[in-house]
Amino acid sequence: MLPLLSELKGKADALIFDVDGTLLDSMTVWNQADTVFLNSRGFEVTPDYTDYVKSVRIEDAAVYTKERFDLPDTPEQIMDEWNRFVNNAYRNEVPLKPGAYEYLSEAVKAGFKTACATALTNANINAAFKRLKIHDMFDVIVSLEDLPGFPDKSRPDIYLHTAGLLNADPSSTLVFEDVPAALKGARDGGFITCSVWDIIGAGSTSSWENMKQISDYSIQMWTDLLKD
Repeated sequence: MLPLLSELKGKADALIFDVDGTLLDSMTVWNQADTVFLNSRGFEVTPDYTDYVKSVRIEDAAVYTKERFDLPDTPEQIMDEWNRFVNNAYRNEVPLKPGAYEYLSEAVKAGFKTACATALTNANINAAFKRLKIHDMFDVIVSLEDLPGFPDKSRPDIYLHTAGLLNADPSSTLVFEDVPAALKGARDGGFITCSVWDIIGAGSTSSWENMKQISDYSIQMWTDLLKD
């Protein structure tokens, strides 16, 4: 379990948050988009497919999907179809996970540096964050879309880049992630890590147990970290 923010002082100066499945209850949206897209072409979504596409940029996911299923669609056409499906959800429907707003508010008030490091596109980040009134709670927002040389979150590059923008040392920066590969990337960069439960991000009970073992901390609900 992660200590309360008051107990983190002195251990961590900065907090870096993933978005999908960590702050936003949004992973089902992408799962639905993948299912609708692939089913319409006669294919099924498999766990290994989901494990890959949920941790990379949308551009890389589109190329992977085209090549894996030998589709006639161009990567641009695949991305357009996905984006039409999900953008409305981010603009109008996707909620924060319970307690996430309150936790972010407390973190800002407590003086922590805050950032996002995400594979989500800027268009969807802005649509959701502005509606949910959390955009201004972050000192820095970094998307893999902004960093074409960083293909996914299984490597520490995006976290190191984000920490650099915060002027924060990895050893005193806590990264929140819901995907095993991304947790490994943060850990390999020397960051403090916290696994966040998400039914799609974790994928299974055994995967969640493994995530907890490779993380310094773990949480199932943001509400567990709020003061009474």
